[in-house]
Amino acid sequence: MDSQKPIFRSLAVIEEKIQEKLTVESLAEKMHFSRYHYQRLFREAVGESVMRYVNRRRITLSASEIAGSESSILEIALKYGYDSHEGFTRSFKACMGVTPAEYRKYHYSIKVPETEKERCAMLYSKTTNEIIRELNSLIVQIRETAEFTCKMKEKEQEAAVFYGQFLKLLAERTQRLSGELSEILGTITDIARCPDQISARFMLIKAIEDVAFWSNMMSFQARLTIARAKPEHGSIFEPLCEKYEALAGDARMKAGKIAGFFNELSALIFQDMRESAEEKLRNAIQKGENAGRRLLENPDLPYAYIGDEILAIVREISSIPLEKVTVNFLEDCVFRLDIIAFAADVDVLREPSHRPLFEDISEFQAELKEVFSFFESLSEDIFGKGEAEQESHTLERTAEKGFSDLAFQGMILLFYLKGEVRKLGTYLNESQRTAFAGICGRMEEALRLAQVAKGQEDAEKIAEILGQVYEAGIHESEALGDFGAPVGLIAEEIRRMEKALVTIRGGHESGISNLVNEVNV
Repeated sequence: MDSQKPIFRSLAVIEEKIQEKLTVESLAEKMHFSRYHYQRLFREAVGESVMRYVNRRRITLSASEIAGSESSILEIALKYGYDSHEGFTRSFKACMGVTPAEYRKYHYSIKVPETEKERCAMLYSKTTNEIIRELNSLIVQIRETAEFTCKMKEKEQEAAVFYGQFLKLLAERTQRLSGELSEILGTITDIARCPDQISARFMLIKAIEDVAFWSNMMSFQARLTIARAKPEHGSIFEPLCEKYEALAGDARMKAGKIAGFFNELSALIFQDMRESAEEKLRNAIQKGENAGRRLLENPDLPYAYIGDEILAIVREISSIPLEKVTVNFLEDCVFRLDIIAFAADVDVLREPSHRPLFEDISEFQAELKEVFSFFESLSEDIFGKGEAEQESHTLERTAEKGFSDLAFQGMILLFYLKGEVRKLGTYLNESQRTAFAGICGRMEEALRLAQVAKGQEDAEKIAEILGQVYEAGIHESEALGDFGAPVGLIAEEIRRMEKALVTIRGGHESGISNLVNEVNV
């Protein structure tokens, strides 16, 4: 530690002369060290090279001025020793994950990496900076996507007459994703201090994966809404759908990067939760029953598909013994309920007077999310596995997770398919109703198989059933003409699931794990 004292003193010198021309030689001379010795001690104490640290401090200080002053970006760049706007922008983005202009616009929701290493204070962490950089760029991309969505109303006046409220709903939900990620961003320093906090790391990865999931969901819902109304508007809104799909792809990529920074998350276990967990589960189940039954009270309204799905979630939660309830299961339930609530929001846009029918859904959401948070807070690491055992466990879990993801995605599509059949109502004759009942039944068969699937043989069987569902769905959508466009869209998504399954060879985990990326929803 004594050998590091001069290095910490040199940090004060750097702060004092940060706007001047600094070199390794001049700093080493002030500390009475050789250039080589000073560089070696500095890297050991601070965790990075001298000039990299200097550059990061300049970027950090310039970021404060960009956010808090009206000086031009070029003026600030020159003040901190950069020769051009372009060079400063390159360095700023490499450190912050965003450009200076983006930082000035969005600084209230992104974060400056911590780069100082003070003795008896927070240790410098390259991991912390890398995570902040990745999250900053993702938050900016989310906000730009939300702004792009808002501008669609101004750019496409004719389409906005039909979709203005829907676009507003999309933009608000996108902004909400940005806010949730910004809150998580504030915990990164704590994670760096306590790298064994699995629950904190899990929440961060989950938040990014939520961005990917919901970006795809919003793209799908946009295509479905357009198909229900005026299919000719599809080309107008294609750039919007592509924007959300690009956001989903980038979010998945960043989730993988950050997971790499954290290494692999350990398995989560849950203990000592009986009394509190039972009470929370009972409350959630009661709220769910209230929400579902309320939507089934009037069979003349087209909302039974929502009520049925809510009660299906309630039955699943009720049927599982407490000791077998896992955070993954609860997360899936929360996701499914969010999707149901999103569909309900869209239906309310069509019939605002029916809003009171859906009020209990939000109460069920709140209770279920509280249960999820409670179970999540009980997580802890599992240690002591041998290397071979860990690898075996990971591969097995990857394959099962792939099939589980497939089943989850299929449930989403089945939910929407049932909703479309319900909305078609009197447009269907008895023969068509029977056909759709058969299609839904075959889809349910595929999903049951996916929930217990293990390898290639199961994958081929599921793909075969999905192929049959696709063919039948396309046939019925064509028979319905313009009214069948939404069914056709859902059938195409089912076809994507089938194609994803075909990539599996010999049950290899690589094929399984790509399912999430290959299936659009």
